[in-house]
Amino acid sequence: MSLMDSATAQDVMGAALERGALVPSFIFVFIWSTLVYDPIACWVWNPNGWLYKLGMLDFAGGGPVHICAGSTGLAYALVLGRRRAPDGRISPKVPNYRPHNTSLMCLGIVLIWFGWFGFNGGSALNATLRSTYAATNTNLAASCAVLTWVLLDRVMVGKWSAVAAASGALAGLIGMLPENHFWF
Repeated sequence: MSLMDSATAQDVMGAALERGALVPSFIFVFIWSTLVYDPIACWVWNPNGWLYKLGMLDFAGGGPVHICAGSTGLAYALVLGRRRAPDGRISPKVPNYRPHNTSLMCLGIVLIWFGWFGFNGGSALNATLRSTYAATNTNLAASCAVLTWVLLDRVMVGKWSAVAAASGALAGLIGMLPENHFWF
């Protein structure tokens, strides 16, 4: 299993956290990666793959990793059902997501945002206009998502929140990732 395979498996399993048992989850991920993910990755990244021959250029796994793992994670979570509390009761519909330490959460988002420039802009392995567009899109998407998320939080909750800003930044960074990486 390559590094990208393990990252894709982590994306799928992240959608199913606290929902299923560990051993059946490992079996599912092994079968899924063998029958679904590996052929799709081969289509895109192998020089003999049919999508590669059509001219698809996928820098950072926007197709094979994010789209395939995201749709699989959604389907897997829907099959497993809602999360349950430790006593067996079904968890409330709107969980209260509060970080343990807001300062560390903000620091983590700043580091992720900074690293995303290298991930998106550096995926071209050169300093061209294409990599500049990727870095610019990275910053614009995260900035706009922060503003939107914070304003919505202000309207809906009635206060400004660093948690909302961090959530918006992460949503913007993830939401724009495939946009920077599908170029025909």
